[in-house]
Amino acid sequence: MLKLFIFLQIILLGIYTPVEKPKQSLSKLSTIEINNLFQEANKTFKFRALEAELDSLCEVLNGSVLLAFGDQVFYKKEVGFKRLAKKIPENAIDHETLFELASISKQFTAVAILQLNEAKKLTLDEDVTTFLPEFPYENITIHHLLTHTSGLPEYMDFPEKDFDEHEPLSNAQLYSYLEQERPKILSAPGARFKYINTNYALLALIVEKITETPFEQYVRKNIFEPVGLQFACFATELDNKTNYTKGHLANLSERPFHFQNGVIGDKGIYSNVNEIYHWMKAFFIDHKILPKDVVEQATQPQNKLLKGKPSEYYGYGLRIEADGPTGYLIYHGGLWRGFQNNMVYRPSDQYIFIVLSNLRNRAPIGVNGKLLRVIDGA
Repeated sequence: MLKLFIFLQIILLGIYTPVEKPKQSLSKLSTIEINNLFQEANKTFKFRALEAELDSLCEVLNGSVLLAFGDQVFYKKEVGFKRLAKKIPENAIDHETLFELASISKQFTAVAILQLNEAKKLTLDEDVTTFLPEFPYENITIHHLLTHTSGLPEYMDFPEKDFDEHEPLSNAQLYSYLEQERPKILSAPGARFKYINTNYALLALIVEKITETPFEQYVRKNIFEPVGLQFACFATELDNKTNYTKGHLANLSERPFHFQNGVIGDKGIYSNVNEIYHWMKAFFIDHKILPKDVVEQATQPQNKLLKGKPSEYYGYGLRIEADGPTGYLIYHGGLWRGFQNNMVYRPSDQYIFIVLSNLRNRAPIGVNGKLLRVIDGA
């Protein structure tokens, strides 16, 4: 029934039109008519191939998947369970079930900073010490944090013995640790691109300092609510939720509480594929949250170095593939405590692909490339 529903939905949306049998023999058709016939047949074969790839993914996925082209949803499915130790119908993943987005959360933090920039409450070239006066490192700007060119060390690598492993670590506590311990910086600001979660944890704290509002409240009021994300929340708010997933390793073991779960901005947002799809349309296509020119700024490579080129391109909270075989791609993955996610947007055809999984079994790896090769194939 699900496949039939998807098939009918695709026809209604105009994505996929079955090829009609010619009313006369091919020998009597014009060249234009024959070309049109083959184009329609090719489209039909492509969409069948896309559906087959996504069905194959769902055979090994525990989570949710969505493929769309702008406003037209081609495929959406939820499979598996919120907790793999309880494989019962009441525990099945549904369209409202929430997943830890992990690093997909970073784009929301970047948007909050860009909103404050638009409101002239900060500038991207301002020093971090303007907002965090006791910050122990010099010449690091907001831009450096946004683009992972700050040279700061990775807080996830700090010795766990230095923290209370039974209580969630807050962003403010992490900042205090940086103040007191002053871990060695990895490189001079602007000299090197290195993906570091500390950057976005500090950005979330800066949002709080400027707005005098908890980061969760600011994001809900200024990002979630304008887009209509009614289920999205933070890891710090899960006590009020019931329909959310637990992360699992490939051996199906459930990941227990970890004190770093309390740090947000770099991760920590929970949502589902429906909401991420609406978010991507609102941000990338409809420009409901930021003006078009600012969205273009955020989705272009911004991690320029003092010397040489970065190993990969990064915008503001988003990864960029500027010159790959499948065209210009804007994307981000997310890995944290048994969660494995991916979201991809291609501006040229408004291709949107989202996978959220609470089982880290590598199921989503390589699927996006396969889908794009099908779409771009002759």
